Amino acid sequence: MLLNNPDASGRPRPSQKLCAGQTLLCKALGLKVPMWDAKRFDQEQLYVEDVGLVPAQIIQTTRLGIPNGRDEHLMYRFVDGGYSPYCTRNPLRRGQVEGRDYFLV
Repeated sequence: MLLNNPDASGRPRPSQKLCAGQTLLCKALGLKVPMWDAKRFDQEQLYVEDVGLVPAQIIQTTRLGIPNGRDEHLMYRFVDGGYSPYCTRNPLRRGQVEGRDYFLV
């Protein structure tokens, strides 16, 4: 995973940032858009195991990378509160207001 997803300078990412967001997760796992785009999930190719961990806090906020006018304001992004400092864009960063920019679920 470290080799699949180096930082901008080519060095391995810190483990906390290795899968910090859907793009970095896909890079780390070696998943390419043409393999999965508009296809049904195939458990034979990728197995996701439920290990029973429950986040202490879930943050609901707006998705990243949605063009203006394309529902960019909808709260369709869910973040484990314990990992928010490592997110591509921390939903709890300075200036964000609970109830406007994010909700605690």
